[in-house]
Amino acid sequence: MSRSTLSFRALRDRHRWRSAALACVLALSLGPANAADTATAREAQFKAAYLLNFVKFIDWPPTVGETLTVCFVGGEGVYDALIDGIDEKRIGNRRLAARRLDGPTPADGCNAVYVDEASSASVTALIGARQSAVLTISDAKSFASQGGMIELFTDKNRLRFNINVDAAQKAGLRISSSLLSLAATVKRGES
Repeated sequence: MSRSTLSFRALRDRHRWRSAALACVLALSLGPANAADTATAREAQFKAAYLLNFVKFIDWPPTVGETLTVCFVGGEGVYDALIDGIDEKRIGNRRLAARRLDGPTPADGCNAVYVDEASSASVTALIGARQSAVLTISDAKSFASQGGMIELFTDKNRLRFNINVDAAQKAGLRISSSLLSLAATVKRGES
């Protein structure tokens, strides 16, 4: 074997080793991000499942039509998880629909509104509106104590929720005792 052939093989092997090392470094650096993305997507799926169950356990007034519409301010991951297979999802005899709202716009046509914590500036406007028969849900801190109806939060890696019964009653909504029994806290009294 000639010296040039040996040098070429050594360079080629060194290049393969560097490529493999680079691939490992990239995989390790992307691994936690993918794990974080997976955890975020999983949390959004849990929140969407909770949201679906929240609307199932509300006694809706007769004025609510054949479709229950859940509106979103922020919460793109939760929205995406909820609309996945939405055609098969039913709330009693009613179809389920979802739509996005832009900022603190009126929730006309919405039966439930989910506002994520990042959009918390909209939360105050939403609570202030006190629209009739609109269930308000958020993962913003102190949402239920500030007049929102259902506040999602994480405790020891577990999704939990608080309920403000008075806020729901003022909006003309009745929350099932089954859902109330699962809440971490139930706020009663002046909201």
